[in-house]
Formats: sequence, structure tokens, C-alpha cells
Amino acid sequence: MNDSATGRQGRVTSMARWLSRRRGAAPASAPKVSVVIPVYNAEATLRECLMCLYESRYRDFETVLVDDGCTDRSPAIAAEFPVRIVPTSGRVGPAAARNLGARMATGEVLFFIDSDVMVRPDSLTLLAESFEGGDVDGLCGVQAAQMRYTNIASQYKNLWMRWTYLRQTGDVPLFYTTAAAIRREAFWRVGGFDQGYATPNVEDTAFGQKLARLGVRVRVHPDLEVEHVKQYSLWSMLRTDFMRAVSLTRLKLRHPGDLAQNNTSVPSSYMASVPVSGMAALCLLLGLGLGLPGMTAVGAACVAAVMGLNWEFVTAIRRSDGWLRMLAAIPVLWAELLVVGVGTVVGLASYPFGRRY
Repeated sequence: MNDSATGRQGRVTSMARWLSRRRGAAPASAPKVSVVIPVYNAEATLRECLMCLYESRYRDFETVLVDDGCTDRSPAIAAEFPVRIVPTSGRVGPAAARNLGARMATGEVLFFIDSDVMVRPDSLTLLAESFEGGDVDGLCGVQAAQMRYTNIASQYKNLWMRWTYLRQTGDVPLFYTTAAAIRREAFWRVGGFDQGYATPNVEDTAFGQKLARLGVRVRVHPDLEVEHVKQYSLWSMLRTDFMRAVSLTRLKLRHPGDLAQNNTSVPSSYMASVPVSGMAALCLLLGLGLGLPGMTAVGAACVAAVMGLNWEFVTAIRRSDGWLRMLAAIPVLWAELLVVGVGTVVGLASYPFGRRY
């Protein structure tokens, strides 16, 4: 055995001993949890992700890490921990990588997280206790209110994801793979993730909607909080929102029976404000540019309508981060609404030409 392999084995042994000290015993009836992590070039966050995972107080879990064609040090970092590393045949994307990890898992419950997600010491305990009851097939976590990046775009997106999920009650057509769990039997009963999604976008949304159509019960667990270490610039946030709007529109068109349903986490009031924001921008542009008072008045009325439709979210920002952050978030909201509107149009226009994903 060479020095590198010896050092790696020593780290694994040390980690195993550390785990034996940190973990408490699991109840006899508690399910085994398989944590499935698809990884592509995640060396910046992977070590912390795994350290947080192995600080879990729950004992009966395994980690299946799917190496989706990494070209950085992610596999070497993973080898420092007692995880099962499963390589793909090349870059296959998160949906196929999660399916591969699920096939290799041995637990009764599959817990999907991303490589930039930091769980809490009680996260696996909360999962196990929730699944012991037998009245739920899947659970979605929520993003914690506090996160390390303080710029407006990152804070805005984090609070938006947290707020939209905490609003959900009862069974939901959602499966937010930043942190989501499902019974392995239910996962394979519906056929796993749609592997047509080769890039991370709406593969988890499509899966959540499929679960709901097939009667698999999923709920949001408000206490299952994780930190998603995701930093956005305004440009990267708007680009993400544009691509997601395109894909969500195509997803809706693929299932015309769902057209009348709001089967996402996005509030209906936000959806309604997307075309109204576009109307506001157009009317104000024409009214102010051409000196048409009537058009300007219509634009101002549309502005008021958009603010009213999104007032609950805006006030949530104020309660969480204060007045200054709320005022700074309003132009971000407007930019997002306009970009989502453009993405929706692109999705509608491209769908007839065979663009399905």
C-alpha cells in the first residue's frame, strides 16, 4: 500500500472512530436512511457537507455519493469519509445520478441532498421519526433563514425558497432535492427521476408532480432546515430564473391535464403578477415616452397591482431582514418578474418545435 493510500485509510479510520463517539443509538423500529448525494466538481463545499452529515446524532444511515464525472478533487475529498463512492459512465446529470445512487442504496428511506447543503445534527433524526408514523411517503426540507452570503441576490433567493415552502400545508406535489426524502419502495414504484433532464433545472419539480399524480404522499417538514450554500449575483439569479421559467412552461404543456392546477411552490399571486408586470413596463414605456397620460395611468395601476399581489412576500422580507433590505429587494422582484415573463414566452414558443426539456 502506498503512502497516499495509507494516509487515506488513516483518515477513514479516524473518521469511523470519531463517528462511534458522536453517534447515539437508533431506536429499534427506526428506518435505515440512505443519504444520496450527486456530485460534480464540488470541492469548495463537499468536505463541509460531509462533516455536517457525519455530525448527525442518528446512527443508522449510509452515504452514497455519486461521482458524476468530476474533474476536480471531489472524489479525493469524499474518500476521506466512510462513504460509498459510485462513479457514473461520464457526465449524466443530476436526475440519472440520483437514480444510480438510489439503486445502490440499501436503506428504507432515501434522503437526497446536494453537495452544497449543510444538514443539522438532528436532521436525520427528524426524518426517521417522521417516517416511523407510516402516514407519509416523502418529506421536503426548507432552507434556513440564516445563510452565509449576505448580498441581496443570495438573500433574496434564499428567503424566497424558504417562504414559498413554509407556506405549504398537507400533501404537496413537490420534491425539493436540496433536501428531500422518500421511501425507497415509493421511489421505485413511480420509476425514479426522469433522466431526460440532463442539467439541474426542474427535474425535482417534475418528479414531485409525478408523485402527486400517482398518489404518493409528500409533505413539507418545517423543522427540517438546511443551509443551502448557494451564492448568486443578480445576473446568475436572473439567468437561473429565466431557464427555470422556460422549463416549467414546457413541463406544464407536457401535462395539459394539470394546466388548471398550481402544482409548484410558487404562489398563484406571483404567477398572476408576471403578465401584469409586463403590462406595467409596456404602458409606462409608451405613456412616458410618447406623452400619453392615459397609458401612464394604466401603467401606474399595474405597478400597484403587482405590489399588491406580492405584498405578502415583500413584508416577509421586511420581517426577516428589515426595511432597507425590503426596499432593496423590490427592484430585484421586478427584474425577476420581467425575466420570468420572457422565459414563459420562450417556453411557449419553443414547445411546438419539439423542445420538451
